[in-house]
Amino acid sequence: MMLHETNLKSTFHAKLDRDIGGASDIARIARADSEPRQPHVAFFIRALDGGGAQRDAILLANSLSETGMKVSILTLVPEGRLRRLVTDGVAIHHVPAKRLATAVSALSNAIRQLRPTELLSSEAAANLAAFAAVRLLASKIRPRLVLREVTAPSIAKRLDPYFQNRLAFRLAAYVYSRADRVLTLTDGARRDLISNFGVPAERITVMRSNAVIDPQTVERLALTEATDETREKGLLVAIGRLSPEKDHLTLIEAFALLSARVPAHLVIVGEGPMRPALEDAIARLGLKDSVTLAGATNDPFEWLLKAEVLVSSSKFEGLGNVLIEALACGTAVVSTDCPYGPREVLEDGRLGRLVPVGNSKALSEAIEQALITPTDRPLLKLAAERHTARQAARCLIANLQLG
Repeated sequence: MMLHETNLKSTFHAKLDRDIGGASDIARIARADSEPRQPHVAFFIRALDGGGAQRDAILLANSLSETGMKVSILTLVPEGRLRRLVTDGVAIHHVPAKRLATAVSALSNAIRQLRPTELLSSEAAANLAAFAAVRLLASKIRPRLVLREVTAPSIAKRLDPYFQNRLAFRLAAYVYSRADRVLTLTDGARRDLISNFGVPAERITVMRSNAVIDPQTVERLALTEATDETREKGLLVAIGRLSPEKDHLTLIEAFALLSARVPAHLVIVGEGPMRPALEDAIARLGLKDSVTLAGATNDPFEWLLKAEVLVSSSKFEGLGNVLIEALACGTAVVSTDCPYGPREVLEDGRLGRLVPVGNSKALSEAIEQALITPTDRPLLKLAAERHTARQAARCLIANLQLG
């Protein structure tokens, strides 16, 4: 369904007047709007469960709250494994809807009640719902809408593992062009939105920092000395959802080539629909004794601190948080040069090896070189410091001129 601003206004103005409560409430709101307002940042997160985009948003919310700013999280699913990350200073508000497709009205009502000055959303489907919910509000009470694009839009439009995101990207050109601000994690995603979705360049800002490393992990890593001696010789680790876009099949083929030359062990950490296919590939290539599917984890650093090399074989990424987590541990990195994050995170190969997507031979050779080449661990750790949650919050405050 196409969203047209004129249709939205004409359809919902009558309902809006009823919800506000008449002339007296309209006058009260008008007086309130004439007074200076302190920033109140609301994050719309579909569920307190999920992957990097949800975790990043929560860590960002926590760090904004640390500055004394009022911060809220609006979510359809207030319970989930990520709820434990939300600090006491961040208020959680339940949006009573089962799915994003039916959440627009409930989300709009929640925004009307909370009256945030900014509404931040991430991921295409949630961004579409946030846009529609804000457009149901009278202009005087609309928050500034800030949409985070956390992937490679043109590729995700076809290959995102979630159908609702693939569908939402069909409206991305309209929605993103009318947001107050669009934040991308990479220059590549910014160029993609401008060239392929027609989003005005002046509306898009690249966040040079992402909330990957939380304060507790910063402290933990400062107290943990992972040296060559504490790492498991020949241990390779890959961390990510077992889904097609992560291309673990190419990684397993690369490992089969590598293991014929170098003694090594590969651990793939994650869970997902590709597990049966990966198990078949491991058996077919005779790798049952040297490749382990370890399942999902809440603590990737447990693996990264003992691995010699972190390997990413993705077809596309939004940024590549696991690459940053590996750098923070001083762990060598080998990654595909996929759109758009790895080249920017690894600084054109200065911080890790980059190989073509889907090339098992090149991936195998790069891993071998990483295993035999000394790793400059202090350099890697220093590069990861710009992706702490607190640094990302400072970057967001500067970009949105909050405060």
